[in-house]
Formats: sequence, C-alpha cells, structure tokens
Amino acid sequence: MNLKAEVSVIVPSYNSEEYIAQALTSIFNQSYRNLEVILIDDASIDSSLDIARGFSDTRLKIIENYQNKGVSYSRNRGIREAQGKWIALLDSDDWYAPERLERLLEIAELSNGDLVADDLYLMRNSKQHWSTLLTERTQKPLSPLSIIDAVKFVTSDRLSPIDAKRNWSLGYTKPLIRREFLLKNDIWYNETINVGEDFTLYLECLRQDAKFYLLAKPYYYYRTRISSLSTRKPTEFLMESCRITQSFINREVHSPAESHLLQALLQNLTIFQKRLEYYRLIENIKHKKLIQSIRHAISSPYILLDLFKKLMMIVKRKLATIFGIANNDDRNQVLSQEEDNCSNITIIN
Repeated sequence: MNLKAEVSVIVPSYNSEEYIAQALTSIFNQSYRNLEVILIDDASIDSSLDIARGFSDTRLKIIENYQNKGVSYSRNRGIREAQGKWIALLDSDDWYAPERLERLLEIAELSNGDLVADDLYLMRNSKQHWSTLLTERTQKPLSPLSIIDAVKFVTSDRLSPIDAKRNWSLGYTKPLIRREFLLKNDIWYNETINVGEDFTLYLECLRQDAKFYLLAKPYYYYRTRISSLSTRKPTEFLMESCRITQSFINREVHSPAESHLLQALLQNLTIFQKRLEYYRLIENIKHKKLIQSIRHAISSPYILLDLFKKLMMIVKRKLATIFGIANNDDRNQVLSQEEDNCSNITIIN
C-alpha cells in the first residue's frame, strides 16, 4: 500500500470456516478504501485460516496465535499491530454493509468523536434480518445521532423484567474507536473475562471522558445463532456480570463527581443478583433438590413471583403457537431470548 491505512479493521477468528469469507469480502468491498485488515487466527483447527490465506488483497495481514488465547487477547494483539488512526471491529461471523466505514468516518471527523457506532441488523442467516438492536431496545427510541454517556450506557445494559421483551444492550455495538485514545489512556480488552469484553472496554473509555456517538441507522450485520446456553449455565454468566459490575463500582466509589454512574452500576448489580438467585432456584428444581429449592425460595421470596411470571409467559407462547396467533413481537421475543452469540455482558433475560 502506498498510503498509511486510516482504518485498521480487526477480525479475531476461531473455527470460522463457514463465515470468514463473507466477513472479509464485506471489508474489501467497502466504499472507503484506505484501510488495512488484521485477521488474528486464534489457533483454529478447521479450514478458516486456509480460506483467509486465499484472499490476495494486499491490505490483509494475518496473525496466528499458536495457542487458543481468546477474543480479548486477539483483539489486543490486533490493536498493537494496527497502523490506522481508527480501530474498526468485526466478528468473524458478521459482516459490513458496503458504505459502513465511509459513513462512520464522516460522523467521526465531523463530531471529533472517540467512539462512533451504528445500529445493528439482527440476522437469522446471511439474507434475512429479523430486527435491529435499537428496535429491540425497551427504552425510548434514540434520535438519529445520539451522544452516549456512561450512565446511559450502563442503563442500557439493565436486564428486563423476567416476563418482558429482552433489552439489547449498547454493549453489542461495534464502534469505530480512535486508536490514540486507547493508547493514551492505556485501555485494553480485559483478557481475564469470558463475557462482556466489549462492554467493559467501552465503559472504561466513557469513564475516561470519551465522546461516544451512536448513529440510529444499521450498517453492521450481526448474526444471531442458537446459543450454546444448553452447555453453559446462566448462573455462570450472571456471576461474571456481577463481578464485572462490582469491579466498576469499586473504581467509582471514590469518585464523587461520578455519583450518577455509581448509582446506575449499583442498580444493575442489584438486578443481576436477583436474577442470579432466580436461576439458582431453577437449577435446584432441575436437579430435583427439593429441600434446597424450598430453602432458597424462603430466603429470597421475590423469586417466586419471577418464576410465576416466567411460567405465564411460557404458557402464553405455547398457546399462541398452538392456535397460530403469535404476532411478530412474540416471534421476535423468542428469537431475542433464544438466539445469541454471547458477545456481551448480559445475555440472560
């Protein structure tokens, strides 16, 4: 390349042979051309690395992890290798609209922002989207271009009531990030956590006074897939959510100027803890631990109301399916709660 890349697109990849070609093609087809692509293969054992090597575009740089290190390690490695002024994020099973980087760069330069994100198309497959992130949010709609502060961001991550439509957190967005801002403030992905990697990085940026703009138009295609929740306990995710939230509370407790953020974090922690108790009861019931279930219900009686609400919601869905009266909102709620690729701190409703 003759010009130094303005944008570095970082693509961590692990066993992505089914999707990686579409992801890379969507980058190389961008209307904005002055970019580099840094693909970090995280010790894949399928053919995804060979597929990536089949691309002849000189803007592609492939880095190999010889041991599986995780997405946070891979992204950090990509940030260190990047030459661009801006870091763009792409998961290996997602893809961009052709004009995405051009549109976000326009806003970034005009606004002097540090993070600039767009809405997400929520995709069932490569051709059909069932909704967008901002459509699925339970809070009131945002304006065409909004500035997101730390309190608004944390509030977006709040779990919905057990019988309500899932709330999609702004932590799912994939903003352009000013690389200089990350380096100046020594902000990196947390390599010790397995959920909420994006959420924690964005929130730390906001704590360091980053300007975060959100465009209410989707240019990012986010593939929702049947999650591996059947092999991962909801309690594990919620315990991690509590731990991450508590870590931010510990940082904020000595910052009086950030009292609104502290209050928002404390409210989130309370909700996570209550939902955690609910799923602990569910686990006891599933394992037929009657005595433990009774004791748990007595110690946390509010979870019985959540259990009743959840049962009523399931009955309503079953009846709607049987009689063929489910509307689009019902169908989308099922997808919203059952399909996920577990990229954010809160995946449990």
